Amino acid sequence: SEGKKTPEVTLAPLPQTKRGYGTQISVSQHGNRIAYCNGRFVFVRSLESTEVIVFSKHLVKVNAASISPNGNWVASGDEHGQVYVWSVDRPDITKNELKACQTVNAICWSFDSKRVCAAGKGNPNRAKVFPYDSSNSCGKIDGHTADIISCDWNGKRPFRLACSGEDFQVTVYDNVPCKFNKDFDGEDHKKYCNAVKYSPDSAYLATAGADSMIYVYDGKKPEAPVKKMGGKKKGHKGSSIYTMCWSPDSKMIATGGADKTVQVWDVETKKVVKELVAGVKDPEFFQVSVGWLEKCLLSVSLNGSITIWDFEAGKAKEKLDGHSAPVTDIAVVGGGLYSTDQASRLVKWDTKTGKGSWFEGKGHGKVTTALEALPSGKLATAGLDDCVRISDPSANAFSATGIPVGGYPNALAAANKSETLAVALQQCKVVIIADGKVTDTAALDYEPSSVAFSMDDSMLLVGDTKGKVHSFKVSGGKLEEGSFKPSGVHGGAIHAIAFSPDGKLMATAGANKKIHICKTDGDGSPLNSFGWEYHQAKITCMKFSPNSDKLITGSLDESVIVWKDLTTFAAKNRECIASHISGVIKVLWLDNDSFVTAGNDNCIKTWKL
Repeated sequence: SEGKKTPEVTLAPLPQTKRGYGTQISVSQHGNRIAYCNGRFVFVRSLESTEVIVFSKHLVKVNAASISPNGNWVASGDEHGQVYVWSVDRPDITKNELKACQTVNAICWSFDSKRVCAAGKGNPNRAKVFPYDSSNSCGKIDGHTADIISCDWNGKRPFRLACSGEDFQVTVYDNVPCKFNKDFDGEDHKKYCNAVKYSPDSAYLATAGADSMIYVYDGKKPEAPVKKMGGKKKGHKGSSIYTMCWSPDSKMIATGGADKTVQVWDVETKKVVKELVAGVKDPEFFQVSVGWLEKCLLSVSLNGSITIWDFEAGKAKEKLDGHSAPVTDIAVVGGGLYSTDQASRLVKWDTKTGKGSWFEGKGHGKVTTALEALPSGKLATAGLDDCVRISDPSANAFSATGIPVGGYPNALAAANKSETLAVALQQCKVVIIADGKVTDTAALDYEPSSVAFSMDDSMLLVGDTKGKVHSFKVSGGKLEEGSFKPSGVHGGAIHAIAFSPDGKLMATAGANKKIHICKTDGDGSPLNSFGWEYHQAKITCMKFSPNSDKLITGSLDESVIVWKDLTTFAAKNRECIASHISGVIKVLWLDNDSFVTAGNDNCIKTWKL
């Protein structure tokens, strides 16, 4: 059977950031939601529940997304200047689609939720103002000679739109259709003006830049004299200011900068009333986005982490960690879910709240390619530092000691009964690690692409890039050529090998989309005749259920298939589930009726059959 199933929980990635620039994160008072971008996806996430909404129609990296003031719509723009307006609750419903400029850097809504401004890079058109349900133009945005970085609309009539850019300029446009305000001559920033914001009551217009300066203008008469926050002193100790927002009561401004702090300014006194310190030394704590909800103030660090601040106490109330880089693998240990990514982050997840927490330590310092759970409950990771690290989850920290393996890890497998690991290297080798030490290295005449231990750990199967499966006997941490030869024909690299927990069956799959199953005590001939070929793209992962009566496979065709007949091997008894846009990279069982998947949309999802 085939159909659409909804995941139990979706674990969303963090916002994607860029050093030297602010990151747009949109806050909505309706349901305490935030919207942000990661890769070519837009995520709308509730701060009160596990609700996560994903928009996936963009084909390239999305730079900006904004929730409409009425909470019903989201406008998002990407690297190619494409803008979509879509429903928050039904992301499959697109209200509008148009080309705004060459590249969209910022998006904002008018206070009545009827008009959108998308601004960024282009020549001559660096921005477009349009009705949310039409591609018609609502005036011309000119006056800038370089890319526009930020834009914002006031909160009441008459309409006013402000933009700032890499030409250090701030421009104001009146009414609709928008008309350039020639009377406005704002204070010139000496570096990029990274943020421009109207106060919620429209009484003020504020700008902040990389020159550490914050200026506040009269919102009704922007040509009126300016207020400079901090007097003669610069904000954030002279560091760049990347982001800014207003308090809901329009009395305070929050700014984030390269000094790793969020500073809260009183507009009347022009002084800092609160300084919130996110970090000390590392640039990853640069504050690149801030948002102010009625109940909390939040900020985003350069590493993507979202901090929810206790404003009165002046300290972090909650921290939302996760992945801002692509997820590479997941593992389940003692009921706990863990994942790793290309930025060498190792994350522990609470699937009840949908929130993650980082392991401490540098880790591999490069891309982490694989993650496996050992029988002791420890976690083994392999990375592009050509090392394997074995970390204790109870310490919530990466192991400081790496085990050199001498090459690029293509695949990693953990034994089922002993503390043994097998590492497949791109350099045509298989390395055995037992009890934290390399005990054997086998030189091969083929490149291994996958590895798996039998349930009793006596046999290791190695799949290669040419479609063949090789067996080795494992004893005392040493490898010896084996005699078991699965005969299923694969026309390409083998990316997945799995053994059933009862030890009776094994399965292989890979680039040619076929799945072959055979007995472990037989001659290796397939039980499912010519193999199952129902995936439409490369199969990346597979796993037998704990009771060995089902097999689940994941593929780059964006689906997982649950094969429910492992007795007569009738292919018709299967369930196909659309799971991850851009493909599935890993699937694991949580119990006999529920499983977890990770995909190239950088999401991790739990499912129930």
